[in-house]
Amino acid sequence: MSTRTTSSISRGLKLARWVPVTAVVAETAVGAYWDLARISYVRDSFEHLGYPMYFATILGVAKTAALAAILTPGHPQTKEWAYAGLVFVYGGAASSHMAAGDGPDKWAMPLFFAAATFAARAWLPQGISTAAAWRALGTAVPGPRPA
Repeated sequence: MSTRTTSSISRGLKLARWVPVTAVVAETAVGAYWDLARISYVRDSFEHLGYPMYFATILGVAKTAALAAILTPGHPQTKEWAYAGLVFVYGGAASSHMAAGDGPDKWAMPLFFAAATFAARAWLPQGISTAAAWRALGTAVPGPRPA
């Protein structure tokens, strides 16, 4: 295998590390909005599971705080708590649907996002800035280019 092929595979694996992070961040952002807006899907799900609607507000605020912690550079211990909180959110959603007797169509996705949160936390470089993470991936740091 040539050096070029090896470096392409290595770069591909490094980029693959970002897949669970992107999935978790996107789901958390959408979920926070849905919870805070109390869309009909959230209202129906909470009614089915027996949770009061104010719990949606609590979850929406917690997801927003987790997003802020994950996306803000630095503060590695805060990021640890954010990832742990998201595992509890998604794991709790999956177990709530299982306890209510729902099938895999209801609990599989929350379980997937709990696993993706574990992967996101485990695979990303820890304790470095976002710019350093981009450099570790072998890509240019996004942003304005110097003149």
